[in-house]
Amino acid sequence: MAEAAAGMTWPLPVVLCPVANFCFYSSIYLSSIFLAALSVERYLGVVFPHHYKDQKRPRRTLATSVVLWLVVFSHISIVFVAHFHGGGHQNVGNGSMGGGAVGRGDKG
Repeated sequence: MAEAAAGMTWPLPVVLCPVANFCFYSSIYLSSIFLAALSVERYLGVVFPHHYKDQKRPRRTLATSVVLWLVVFSHISIVFVAHFHGGGHQNVGNGSMGGGAVGRGDKG
């Protein structure tokens, strides 16, 4: 929001750029993956109603949730790698956030 309000220039400290991208992309990935997991859970409940009813366990659900969080966070950590090792600092001079897409670092 701050970038859009400032005319698409990054007005905040540079260290917050990858943090903002991490939060943005992790929310997108997490919501998509949890919707997919919910779809699988519903599918199993419809296809195998008696067997699946007996197999519900809160620990398994919690473990699945933690694994999904870890997978998404490890995948999205590329935002930090791309910013600090791939060229995120190249765009800082022209005011651009420089980390939105991994390939945006080759502009400047």
